[in-house]
Amino acid sequence: MDRLFGGSTEMSSERLLELDEFCGPDQITLGRLADVFENSSVLLAPYSEATLNRAFWDLGSNVFPAVGDESIDWALRQRVIRSFEFLFRDLFAVRCWPVLGHLNEEGSPLNSACYMWWDFDCWYSAPSSALLTVMRSTLDIDNVACQESALHGLGHWYDRQHPEEVERIIDEFLGRGQNLRSELRQYAQAARAGLVM
Repeated sequence: MDRLFGGSTEMSSERLLELDEFCGPDQITLGRLADVFENSSVLLAPYSEATLNRAFWDLGSNVFPAVGDESIDWALRQRVIRSFEFLFRDLFAVRCWPVLGHLNEEGSPLNSACYMWWDFDCWYSAPSSALLTVMRSTLDIDNVACQESALHGLGHWYDRQHPEEVERIIDEFLGRGQNLRSELRQYAQAARAGLVM
């Protein structure tokens, strides 16, 4: 774990090559990541927000595309996707500041990966229904950074042939009557129409 989550906070081609050597996009790596994400509050506690942020971005480039690899057992890929719920609830919700990324509000370095989680290109080959389920559950987390991340992802999935499902999920979120920041409510309305960047 130290090789992945304890490394540099800087992106470099050497780091990505090293990542390929010990953390390939395969079944073994996905199993290990699911274990880590399901226990993120304990296993990732020693690492700084900046190193975690860098590791998540690196995984998005090198490893996460395996979630869409149909040669890997679906049960394992589904477990990894479901483990994102633990990651958001137990790590991002605890260690990310409750700020809005689309407004460039300053937060923890980890806020970057949280906000852009669903923007990693690697998810586009993964089964949408499983990802939408996680985005929906992330809206239940009481941290605006996590809610904004889910809305950001839903806004992108609107254009992926899922407009009715995205509208339904966001309408449920807005219909709960919770006291949302007006900026988050406006962002939800934009996401409902697929108007996120």
